[in-house]
Amino acid sequence: MTVSECSLAELATALGIQVHWTDINGRKQTVSANSLRALVAALGYPGGTARQLVKSHKYVAQTHSTHTLPPLLTAVSGRPINLTEQHSVNHKPRTFRIELEDGSVVDGHLGKSGDALPAIRLPGYHRLHIGKETTVLALAPKHCYSIRDNAPARAKRWGLAAQVYALRRDGDGGIGDFGALLELTRTVGSAGADALAISPVHAMFSAALQRRSPYSPSSRRLLNILMIDPHECFSDAEISAAAGYAGLKAAKQLEAAPLIDWPAAAQRKLALLHQLYLHSKQGNAQLTAGFESFLAAGGQVLHQHARFEVLYARYQAMDREDWRTWRETNAVSSDETASSVSDEMRFHMFLQWLAARGLERAQRGARAAGMSVGLIGDLAVGSDPTGSDAWSMQDQMLDGVTIGAPPDSFNLEGQSWGLTAFSPLAMRAHGYRGFLEVLRAAMQHCGGVRIDHVMNLMRLWLVPRGAKPIDGAYITYPMQDLLRLVALESHRHRCLVIGEDLGVVPAGFRNQLQHAGILGLDILLFKRGKDGRRFLSSRQWRRNAVAMTTTHDLPTLSGWWRGGDINIRQRIGILDTGDARLERERRAFDRGALTHAIRAVLPGSNLTRESNADSFVESAIGFVGASRCELALLPLEDVFALDSQPNVPGTIDEYPNWRLRLPAPAPILLNSDSTRQRLHTLAAARTAS
Repeated sequence: MTVSECSLAELATALGIQVHWTDINGRKQTVSANSLRALVAALGYPGGTARQLVKSHKYVAQTHSTHTLPPLLTAVSGRPINLTEQHSVNHKPRTFRIELEDGSVVDGHLGKSGDALPAIRLPGYHRLHIGKETTVLALAPKHCYSIRDNAPARAKRWGLAAQVYALRRDGDGGIGDFGALLELTRTVGSAGADALAISPVHAMFSAALQRRSPYSPSSRRLLNILMIDPHECFSDAEISAAAGYAGLKAAKQLEAAPLIDWPAAAQRKLALLHQLYLHSKQGNAQLTAGFESFLAAGGQVLHQHARFEVLYARYQAMDREDWRTWRETNAVSSDETASSVSDEMRFHMFLQWLAARGLERAQRGARAAGMSVGLIGDLAVGSDPTGSDAWSMQDQMLDGVTIGAPPDSFNLEGQSWGLTAFSPLAMRAHGYRGFLEVLRAAMQHCGGVRIDHVMNLMRLWLVPRGAKPIDGAYITYPMQDLLRLVALESHRHRCLVIGEDLGVVPAGFRNQLQHAGILGLDILLFKRGKDGRRFLSSRQWRRNAVAMTTTHDLPTLSGWWRGGDINIRQRIGILDTGDARLERERRAFDRGALTHAIRAVLPGSNLTRESNADSFVESAIGFVGASRCELALLPLEDVFALDSQPNVPGTIDEYPNWRLRLPAPAPILLNSDSTRQRLHTLAAARTAS
């Protein structure tokens, strides 16, 4: 290494970028100098020249040596608070005062060598004053809100998992919505389920109707307005009249189709909602009062998103969808009031109000139907770099990079997801404001939340824009702070936390999740022995995890057994003829191995590798239900023994990703003998295990 390369590596290390990483074969890899330059620049520290490196090094050294308090400190309630745990402390004797949320005050004195505050039992966001400095002191419980906190006397819980857009109800206009979700909660609750996990419902782009992946949202702080059920606030007569005023034809063809036509269905729904908005302005006092209250509570986040939606539509018409090409690159000011916003902005705020009402009502319906948990939301790992969050939180988000994953046994080329995320340095500097806004939005109307790619609490793989995934590097995140904030918000919202811990998982990471009370995910196809050939008994799965047959990115049970996923990947060119043949040979072996594991757990099973798909689905559900896991979730695709999975990774239009609809309306979704039998199998296995 040259002197400048060594200096660049030192700068990257000081910023939390891991200069070395270990690949799936156990070989140590070194990140290239070009990648390091791009990554340190994304963190706000130029390193392209020797002069820039010197300047960046000096700034980092000054930042690390400062004795000032950061905007937010985290600690654990009931334990002494070690100030040097998170930042450099000036050991000059000083007085301190802690103003607790309940109004009480704790006063004291820090000695010359003393750097610890007394233990405070009350969790919450308190104010800490040391000398003339002030900060927020976030005291978290020892672990997240748990299933035992939720319902300690209940047996092992079970539930279903649904893609919201795939649901059906009469009059949905061609897209599953929160009205269908409410109907499904009643159906699922009456069947004895404790939970209903749903796909992400983050805000998308209302002017880019072709964008449909729920894991590539515009904003994780707001909701997808295409999930609105107009019946939440309007009568059949009002909706019919609005459709007439807007010149909309009946949507029977869109509703009956097996695939969602996102542009057509979304355009129709937006036109209908706009007409209903105009109607609402004519004087419904109750609606007006509720909306104005929502505006007041929504604050700057709501204003920012509404303004972005208006600007995005305007610039998209000029073929300038990326906000970095706009003249208005700054977000809405914090002092903007509801009275100063345009009518276009109020329309988008109105849509957010309807969406929030719908999701809240669905969770209330779930609890009223007897579910101990209710809805389990899904928090995407990042957001679109051209979206609302990236525009309104430019000082907190990464630019010039995308998050992804290094090569692994399932993705030999690695992955680049086209998403941005929070800068770990900016998170600390802003007192974790954006992170908390995202977390609270995810928990607000749910009894649980699944954190996608939960390893992001510890590290993320960043790929410079335009580079290959293998040219990325890991950057570390303040995991201790983030886990404490997750635990604190979890208790405040009485919300379970599930971490999607699949893929490349750092050594010891799962133990840290367990200690924090975050449940992992145990997925049937991934639960294998160290040799990778045999399947583990489900009685060996983790107790502190959620058991699932599959996920949205994996084959359904029926599809896996039949080899339908192999056929799909061969048809669209992911596998050539030779690779497909090898996959089928491996699948034949895996069918036998999984059959052996299932029969060991279910002695009465007569499953063989030659059994039909329906027999396998039934046996696999019982096998997963018999796991030690505290919660088992069965995707609706497996309840119906469907062959097609919601999404095939690595494809966009080659496969109808995020477009497949379920075969029946939500109220009668579980009425067939076969679906009832599969639910009975799952429930019985949970009771017996």
